[in-house]
Amino acid sequence: MKRHPFAALVAAVLLLAGCGATAEPKGQDDHNAADVMFLQMMLPLHAQGLELTRIAKERTTRAEVRDIAGELDAVQRTETEKMTGWLTGWSQPTAMNGDPSAHEHHGGLHQTSPAEIEALAKAPEADFDTTFLNLMTGHLHNSVELTRSEIEGGSNQQAKDLATTIRESRGKEIARLLSLVGQLPAR
Repeated sequence: MKRHPFAALVAAVLLLAGCGATAEPKGQDDHNAADVMFLQMMLPLHAQGLELTRIAKERTTRAEVRDIAGELDAVQRTETEKMTGWLTGWSQPTAMNGDPSAHEHHGGLHQTSPAEIEALAKAPEADFDTTFLNLMTGHLHNSVELTRSEIEGGSNQQAKDLATTIRESRGKEIARLLSLVGQLPAR
């Protein structure tokens, strides 16, 4: 039986089209290593932020500091749920490689040190608000820095949108924190 050369081409196209139908769909589930790294690095940063806001809500005596701590807490909880959900949906671990040298090629770990968090928890009452505002300002700056790799190298649109939102909102929150530092009474 003689086949027409065009029939082989049609069969090849249909075979390839069938293979493509079983591949992971593009769109919300499409992701790359930059997306995974961004989320895995942002999750522990958010956990630290939640610890900072918890301490602030317990220790501050100023309503405006308690308010911003509450707002930051709520935003980071919502973002944590999203990021955890995406990683889980992509069958990726939510924890990153904890070895600091493993992250040197992209600027290292952008985190607040445990010693800084402990110092905040133990700060004298008279110094607490200034200590919190300064530490949280640096912490939020770390979040902004971390968004760069996602915005430049990520492929998942939701993760890139989250990175853009974090960059913009944390910039505004940093300005607000710095204005509160300027309003604190001099000692």
